[in-house]
Amino acid sequence: MAYELIALDMDGTLLDSRKHVLPSSVDAIAEAATAGKKVAIATGRCPKMVAMYKDQLPDVRYAICCAGAVVYDIAEGRVLAELDIDHGVVTRALRTADEEGPYILEVTAGEGVYMQLDEIQMSPACGVGAYQQLYLDTSELVEDAHAVALDPAARISKLNFHFAHVEDRDRCHARLADADVVVTDCEASSLEFTRPGIDKGTGLAELARIAGIDMAQTIAVGDADNDLPMLRAAGLGVAMGNALPEAVATADVQVADNDHGGVAEAIRRYLLA
Repeated sequence: MAYELIALDMDGTLLDSRKHVLPSSVDAIAEAATAGKKVAIATGRCPKMVAMYKDQLPDVRYAICCAGAVVYDIAEGRVLAELDIDHGVVTRALRTADEEGPYILEVTAGEGVYMQLDEIQMSPACGVGAYQQLYLDTSELVEDAHAVALDPAARISKLNFHFAHVEDRDRCHARLADADVVVTDCEASSLEFTRPGIDKGTGLAELARIAGIDMAQTIAVGDADNDLPMLRAAGLGVAMGNALPEAVATADVQVADNDHGGVAEAIRRYLLA
C-alpha cells in the first residue's frame, strides 16, 4: 500500500516531553513534502494553538483540531469544517462540573479558546502546568469563561474541564455518561467534550475527503486514548513508544517514543517506504 497522508497527534507524539518539536521530525516532514506526501496535525488543541507552529512546520498545511470537530487550513488561516456541541449539553456539563469540585474551564469556539486568568493560574494544581504558558500566549482571556460557554449564540466545538482531583473528574464523567456528547478522560484529571459521532477518526476521514485521498492511504500516529479512533480508522495505525497500552493494542505497528525520533521513524518507515 502506498500511503499519501500521515496525521500526527501533537502532545506525546509530535511534541517531545518538553513540548518541543524535534529537529528530526521537522526534517522528515520536509522530506515527505518533497515527495508529494501530505502531513497533517491531529490534536485536541484549537486552531490558534496549532497555527503558532506555522513557521516551525511550514510543510504542514492541514490540522484536525478540537479532537476532530474542526478541520483547519493552516496555510490559509481558515476553518474548512466545524461541528459544535448542543447548547443544552454544554449547560448541563458546566452545572455538573460546578458541583463536583474546583476545575479550569477551557472553551473552544471558532479558531480560538476562551479562558480566565485566575483559572489559568491554577494549571499546576489541575495537572496541566505544562500548558500554562501556552494558555497565556494563545487564549482569549475573558472575565467569565463560563458566561461565554453558556451564551446560547456561542458555537462551542470543544470543552475541557481540568479538575484539581481525579476523583472529581471521575464523578463528573459518571454523571454525564448519558449525555448526548462524547466525553473523554485526558491529561492527569481532565475531561474533554465533543459532539457525538465526532473524534479524531472522523476528522481524519473528513480531511481525507477534502484532500481527495482514500482512507486506506492514510496513516495515523498517536499515544493516548483520544487517538484510538484515528488509529482504528486509518489505513495504518502507529503507536508511539511512549503510548498507553490501549493505543499500542489498537495500532498496527509501534515506533520509538516522542523523545527519540518516533515521528521521523513513522514518516520514513511507512509514509516514504
